[in-house]
Amino acid sequence: MNINHRAEAERHLSTASYTDRPGGSAANPAAAAHHLAMAQVHATLAAAETAAADTASYRHTIHTLRFALVRQVAEGLALSEGDEAHQHAAGLARHLASVDLNIDAEVDAYIEGIWGDPKDARLTPTERKAKWMAEPTPWDVQPTPEAAQPPF
Repeated sequence: MNINHRAEAERHLSTASYTDRPGGSAANPAAAAHHLAMAQVHATLAAAETAAADTASYRHTIHTLRFALVRQVAEGLALSEGDEAHQHAAGLARHLASVDLNIDAEVDAYIEGIWGDPKDARLTPTERKAKWMAEPTPWDVQPTPEAAQPPF
C-alpha cells in the first residue's frame, strides 16, 4: 500500500488545529501534540520520497547520457568514412578513459552488435580499406590443377 506522506502530514496538521478552541486553549493537548508529532514524521518521510525520486531521475539521466556517449563513440569508430572523424571518436574515448569514464567494453559490445569484430572498427578507415584490399576474395583464388580435372 502506497502512502502519500505529504497528504498525511497535512491531514494531521489539520486535525491538530481542530483540537484548538477559539479561546486559544487546546481541547485535548495530548491529542494535539500527537497529531503534530505525526505531521512532522510524515513531512520528513515526504521529503525523503522527493529525494529518492530525484536520485532515481539523476541515475536515469546518467545512464541515458552514458549510452549516448557509447553510441556516439562506437558509431564514430565503426561507421566513419574519413580518418578525421574516426580520430575524433577515438580521441573522445581516450579522453573519457583519462577521466575514469572508460567505456571501451560498452563500445566494443555495441560495435559487435552493429558491425561484427570490434578490432576492425578500431582501425582507421584507410587502414581498414587497405586490410580488406589485401585479403583475397573467393573470386581471386585460382583453382588447383586437381580441382580443374573432372572427377571421372
